[in-house]
Amino acid sequence: MGYAALRVEDVARSASVNKTTVYRRWPTKMALVSEAMRRECERLGVAPDTGSLREDLRIMLQALAEQGRAPLARAWISELSNPEVRAIMRASRHYVESQWVDVIARGMARGELPPDSSPLFLVEVVVGPVVGRLVRGEELPTDEFCAHVIDIVLAGAMALAPPRVAARFLASGSVR
Repeated sequence: MGYAALRVEDVARSASVNKTTVYRRWPTKMALVSEAMRRECERLGVAPDTGSLREDLRIMLQALAEQGRAPLARAWISELSNPEVRAIMRASRHYVESQWVDVIARGMARGELPPDSSPLFLVEVVVGPVVGRLVRGEELPTDEFCAHVIDIVLAGAMALAPPRVAARFLASGSVR
């Protein structure tokens, strides 16, 4: 299983078409896998809108951790030294990041984060520890780990907020 073992001939056989039919639409294996990855990201990447930034981030981070623990993701992670795999992952990352940025922007609009927060930076800080555990593979992220990461990041973001914004945030019970 994995990118290196994937053969366009096998994809064509599975789809009951000739290999030339696959190559007509996707001229390279990388193009084929990139399209499949994009579609999967779109299928899985519906950003929640529960009305709570913490809850939205919890749902998304736990889904990321769950997907990262799956055998297919473990196979992909094991092939990160392959430049084509890294390029495919980089291309799909932009769509996924946009979903996270949307969730954080909604939280900012509701006053759950300081107005001068950087959504992309917060995405990197929230997602980084989970991705790190997935890549290392030694201790996979649990739901409790994900919740702890979110609480630390939100508390840190609010520590930099003007006092009245932080007081409103802490009064709402958003940080545990």
